[in-house]
Amino acid sequence: MSHGTNGPRTALRLVRFDLTQALRNRGIVIWVMVFPIVLASIFMVMFDGYESGEAATDIHVGLVIDGSAGTTRLADALKEATEGTSEGAASAGAADAAPLDITTYTDERDAAAAADAGEVCAYVLLREGERPRMVVPAREAGGIEQAIVQLVLDRIEQVSETLAIVAKQDPAALARPGVARALAASLAGDDVISERIAVLRTQSSEFTRYYYAMLGFSSLMGAQVALLLVVSKRADGSPAGMRRQVCATGPLAQLASGLIASWIVVFGCLVVSLAFIRLVAKVSLGGREGLAVLACAACALVSCAIGTLVGAVPHVPTGAKDVALTVLTMGLSLPAGLFGTPAQHLGDWLSLHLPWVQLVNPAVQVGETFYRLTFYDSLAPFAASLVTLAAMSAVCFAVAALLMRRQRHASL
Repeated sequence: MSHGTNGPRTALRLVRFDLTQALRNRGIVIWVMVFPIVLASIFMVMFDGYESGEAATDIHVGLVIDGSAGTTRLADALKEATEGTSEGAASAGAADAAPLDITTYTDERDAAAAADAGEVCAYVLLREGERPRMVVPAREAGGIEQAIVQLVLDRIEQVSETLAIVAKQDPAALARPGVARALAASLAGDDVISERIAVLRTQSSEFTRYYYAMLGFSSLMGAQVALLLVVSKRADGSPAGMRRQVCATGPLAQLASGLIASWIVVFGCLVVSLAFIRLVAKVSLGGREGLAVLACAACALVSCAIGTLVGAVPHVPTGAKDVALTVLTMGLSLPAGLFGTPAQHLGDWLSLHLPWVQLVNPAVQVGETFYRLTFYDSLAPFAASLVTLAAMSAVCFAVAALLMRRQRHASL
């Protein structure tokens, strides 16, 4: 009976000892916990500029008229179309309505000078008997602002042509009050062009992928904790490791205690990182924060299993193992899309042509786990990712257990 109680007590003592040893190495713990927060903060600063660029601002555009009655009416139509588009978007609750701020010029040279000075993004030429023409300054290659101005011009031309056709076929139809304005408004409205529908269960952002890839990179960095614990138990790692490997406690129990202790440390660090990107970086988890913590547990397990496997390899110096694990972490994180658009293109290409490579990549699977949890309606893909991570962990631990066996001092 006492033997039965000593087993769990011995296991708990081993885990407590390994946990204390891991926490004493503050450099590794701080690196695993602080670096993801620093990286997420850098992402916030970088992506804030892009996201703020998506917010609506007034588009300053010049309008050159020659003073004729036709161009004056066309200029008034352009201003009314701009105001109507802005008011319609505002009434629909659109936060991204970008009205045109029109400055009228009578001389094209003044408009060109204003465009070159950056006072207007472009200017529109209105001449009697000619179609409206937009002129973009030489310093600009054409961007979103110029595209919006051209869109407004295209709409005005579309409305004008439609009204001309109606007037030719049925002149009496446009004689009734308000008919022409109602027809023009219906032709210019956004609601007749397209309707935005939601395919995913929550709104997606092109930058979310970076944060998920960062979590994959952070989890693999945690493998260093397991590596150092396992190396300290190997006979060829240190004199203390020699005594540990020939003691009464079997190598499998020591390996398991190191895995559990390192998992506790890495899991705690990942939860802190997850809380930061959720609460500070405002990265959506689709309202499934509880399951996201479960995902952190699976991610920490696979990273610690990888560190356990590398640490259990015999006859390799600790420094070489550390370098190999660092290179492995960087290499596995590349197809996950952490290192910019080219890395994301590489990951997309591998997913399309070599999906099994992405399937066995733990960094990719970590990102996929959070992506499926956040954006998929069904939890089946998320569960499949958890099973994949658990299978990787089991394989790594099984191989490590085969490598972590008793050795005699003479054979070292």
